[in-house]
Amino acid sequence: MRWGLTMVAAAWLLAGTAPADAQVAYRCGAPHGVTYSDRPCAGARVVGAPAPHHADKWRVPPQDRAKVARRAPLPAAARQECSALDARLRQQQTMLKTLGSAATLHDEMPLVQSQQRYRELHC
Repeated sequence: MRWGLTMVAAAWLLAGTAPADAQVAYRCGAPHGVTYSDRPCAGARVVGAPAPHHADKWRVPPQDRAKVARRAPLPAAARQECSALDARLRQQQTMLKTLGSAATLHDEMPLVQSQQRYRELHC
């Protein structure tokens, strides 16, 4: 009996802490001032709680800002070469993945050279 009463009390407390549904209100401009209503009027603007923000906490944040900041002090020619190296590195890595275990040292050398140049430029 006591256990059941405890469960009912816990459920009642949890139900009381649930967020309320967002209410939509309308702001109406009138000659005598501004009024708020739960029904739209002529020229009404929607006010109220903003739409919920659903963040994907597992998504990797974009690294573009860090890359731009790192490359900002570089000369224009070096920035352009870094951009070309980005594309070339992706292409060379994809090519090595397609070769798999059949890749030789000769196949890997262009990638190693591109990575070395990338580091030398401080891309």
